[in-house]
Amino acid sequence: MNTSKCSSTGQTAAFLTFGRELRTVDEVQNDLRSVFLKETFVPEITPYLKRFSKFMAEAKEVAEMQQDLRKECGDRKRRRAPNYFPGNRVFVTTHHLSNAAKGRTTKFMPKRDGPYITLTQKSPTSYVIANPDNPNEPVGTYHVSALIVFKQDECATPVHPLRKRGRPRKTFTSGSSPRRSGRRRNRRGSL
Repeated sequence: MNTSKCSSTGQTAAFLTFGRELRTVDEVQNDLRSVFLKETFVPEITPYLKRFSKFMAEAKEVAEMQQDLRKECGDRKRRRAPNYFPGNRVFVTTHHLSNAAKGRTTKFMPKRDGPYITLTQKSPTSYVIANPDNPNEPVGTYHVSALIVFKQDECATPVHPLRKRGRPRKTFTSGSSPRRSGRRRNRRGSL
């Protein structure tokens, strides 16, 4: 039987599951009075529940302390994310696709494109960026890991400018009506 205490909660698994320590086989066979003498037999349930809730609160506190300790140990090896302010210029990591018809391969395309301007910080790890030619219109939201600080001595124009994601809006020619363009007709008239 496993009666070892967990390092993250400070209690045994049986105690956290059942609210008491399990009796061993030897205790069950030899002495039945141990049931009444141990804390498994409770004449009143209220003090037992109060004591159990206290143990559960302690276990939760120990678990949170262990999580904080593990995060602190893990963060020692990570480099700190840079803080970008509105107006900072950054490069954005790109993910181009190969296109054999156009003779393009991902291997020879630039890994980063820019510079772009940070508009706002959307969350602690993501920023809204815009094109320097049109700084009022956001291009998209990017994670800190996809942004790199722009240095003045590098190229100042994007090679493949970023576009807004999604399908572009329909454009209508002057001769066609937006209602009937592209709609099929059946024998009776319109569908």
